[in-house]
Amino acid sequence: MPKHGKDRTHSKRSRANPMAAMMEGRQQGFTFNKTFGQHILRNPLVVKSIVEYAAIKPTDVVLEIGPGTGNLTQKLLETAKKVIALEYDPRMIAELHKRFQGTELIHKLQVIHGDAIKLKFPFFDVCVAN
Repeated sequence: MPKHGKDRTHSKRSRANPMAAMMEGRQQGFTFNKTFGQHILRNPLVVKSIVEYAAIKPTDVVLEIGPGTGNLTQKLLETAKKVIALEYDPRMIAELHKRFQGTELIHKLQVIHGDAIKLKFPFFDVCVAN
């Protein structure tokens, strides 16, 4: 096992073969496009640690780059004043809307569709990504 516990052969294969990348994601129940760097943060302890290290205050506007299905977004919404989520994949945007519609957190969420490298960022206090 490599030093950081991550098998790097998957990422090399993903860049060389987009179909292999999609198959890797499919094993987790959703077809991810690893060529976009898509992965899903599922470990609640990691989510908690990210939010704690970011030292988010209840008055903060948080910019989240690549929210995916919203596991980190959920905790950010519970902690911050507002979360602006930048997502490239329309499927993930649909998942975010589905996850938070009908909840008290939806009014604190703004989703922007686009490539974070090309977009002009709105005002924010803290930027979080995984």
